Amino acid sequence: MTSPTPLPTPTTPTMCARHPDVETGLACGRCGTPICPRCLVYTPVGTRCPDCGRAPTLPIHRVGVLDALRILGVALPLAVMLGIVGALLLPPRSGGSLLMFLVALAAGSAAGTLMATAIMRVSRKRGPRVVAIAGAALLLMSMVRFVGGGGEAATLFRDFAGAILLFVAVSAASSRLR
Repeated sequence: MTSPTPLPTPTTPTMCARHPDVETGLACGRCGTPICPRCLVYTPVGTRCPDCGRAPTLPIHRVGVLDALRILGVALPLAVMLGIVGALLLPPRSGGSLLMFLVALAAGSAAGTLMATAIMRVSRKRGPRVVAIAGAALLLMSMVRFVGGGGEAATLFRDFAGAILLFVAVSAASSRLR
């Protein structure tokens, strides 16, 4: 008579690396880190831990200090020039007419497009950091326009054309720099 095979001994449970209180049988397909269903990331080549499953940053979105300085070197002088031209063509006033509204739309679109084009020519970078720099430069443009056009503090919040100009300019630049 043969002796019965012994039952397998239970192994120690594997715990998730990010959630130490959760027992799991899953592991990252790349580094082997134990992961639970809450923290696993599905990729085309299998399940990964959050570190291995994160998409790499594209080179076009990597904005270093040198790139940021190059962008600022183009954006700031352009913003000042656009602000001076804006003060001449569309001086700050309270209220406004339909014509001022249309001019502000066209000017904002042109300013945002010009800013985005200048930034793309000098840096070839895109992404949230570039949009933030362009938005800050366009805000400077709006302030130069307001101060250069002789705007008074009382008209600052009633300058509808200026608000439209700034909003459309930032929208146009960000849509091209994303």
